[in-house]
Amino acid sequence: MHRIYSPLTLVLLIALVIGLAIVSNLLGGSAGETEPNVAKEISPYVVFTVGPLEVTSTITHTWAMMFLLGVGAYLIGRNLQLRPALVQNMLEWIVEAIEKLIREMVEFEDTAIFLPIVGTLAFFVGSANLIGLLPGLKSPTPDINTPLAMAVVVFFSVPYFGIRTRGLGGYLKHYVEPIFLMLPIEIASEIARTLSLTFRLFGNIMGEEIIISVLFVVMPLFVPVPMMLFSIFTGLLQAYIFALLTCVYIGGAVRAHR
Repeated sequence: MHRIYSPLTLVLLIALVIGLAIVSNLLGGSAGETEPNVAKEISPYVVFTVGPLEVTSTITHTWAMMFLLGVGAYLIGRNLQLRPALVQNMLEWIVEAIEKLIREMVEFEDTAIFLPIVGTLAFFVGSANLIGLLPGLKSPTPDINTPLAMAVVVFFSVPYFGIRTRGLGGYLKHYVEPIFLMLPIEIASEIARTLSLTFRLFGNIMGEEIIISVLFVVMPLFVPVPMMLFSIFTGLLQAYIFALLTCVYIGGAVRAHR
């Protein structure tokens, strides 16, 4: 394992964010807008249409993020080593942390069946929160459709794993236990937690985007840097919370009748 010296890592991270802030400021200034519009900066807009379908900037930036993740996964995957370098070390640490989270929250013997969905959501949400730091790209998560789509995936994953591990009858039984009157309460609870997942992620990332955009307009260049550094922490934290709640909800379905 390679040792990472935190002071040097912090200095490099600050230098990288300052560089991104400068490039973003130059790109914004080259757009020719004398009065920058914060709402325009953070709101999705239509890029092109395919018949009646409108393809928004959220979709195109999500495609760009998926392309970068795919290329990165391919380049890292074709150079895996028994003595990993720094990037491979970091990825292995992240995967091990997700596996540990699943073991603690789901409490099921074969945790490997949950890793693809939980790991994918964690990587996707984390990348979506941070991709906006790259010049020319915007985070998809300030568009409520992206958090809603992720929450809907969790919504359908819960009964899937509940039925897979407990059987159809065993899973459906918990909706009417201890009495049948629990059925509407259980259904309302599942809808409520889906909305909670959506608005928690959307609200936190949208708030950061608004503050950073305002700082770039009012005091550009170096002033937004501290907030950009803080957004890295909160973006990763929101990805962790999303993965944690996913494990909690799946664990509730798996342990419903133990």
